[in-house]
Amino acid sequence: MGHKPIYWQYFGLSASAYREKIRLYEANPDEIAELEFDDRIEIDIDYLFCLFEIGRYDRYISKSDPAIEWVIEENIYKMRGINIFEELIFRKAACYYQLHQYTKASDLLKQLIRMNNENPYFIGLYTICVRKLHNDIYLSIKAMAIACFMIVLGITLARIFIEPLFQHYFAPFIVLRTALFLGGILLLAGMEVYFQYRIYKETRMFSYQVLNKIFGI
Repeated sequence: MGHKPIYWQYFGLSASAYREKIRLYEANPDEIAELEFDDRIEIDIDYLFCLFEIGRYDRYISKSDPAIEWVIEENIYKMRGINIFEELIFRKAACYYQLHQYTKASDLLKQLIRMNNENPYFIGLYTICVRKLHNDIYLSIKAMAIACFMIVLGITLARIFIEPLFQHYFAPFIVLRTALFLGGILLLAGMEVYFQYRIYKETRMFSYQVLNKIFGI
């Protein structure tokens, strides 16, 4: 059997005509429901991608689970040259990320990484989510490091302007300045080492390697 008119009408629109496709899809639910299964799922998935492209993230999430189930049940591995199962889940994770639901996003991304740990985009978004999830800890450590550096700066300025008058009393502050400077460096370095260790433990890749893969460096 050939494709029905609604199929040709939908895919006759430009690939980037996201809003027009969405309007056509939502205005013709009965005609789309009557399509052959293969045609219907092709339109349903393209509709989901259109929702994602225009930022209707809540609607994508609410509509994506049935499509993912169909893909699993019908063993649809590839569509238009892409792994459609991974793509649907990755976009769902990206929707959660855009909605600031970082835990849900990271949970989906962990599943994807277990299935395919060679995809730098999965690992890249997961890396960002981990930083967001632990943002309070990172901010606290950064604040402590900045406080150390500010005190170091204050001692340095005081030494320039005051030490000639109180040079016999200034030696302990020089020691303190050195200790605070080293402490600030260690705080920042320790935070980054911990972060890199956590990412590597779960993905077998450091974040700088992710950037290299994404940008082909």
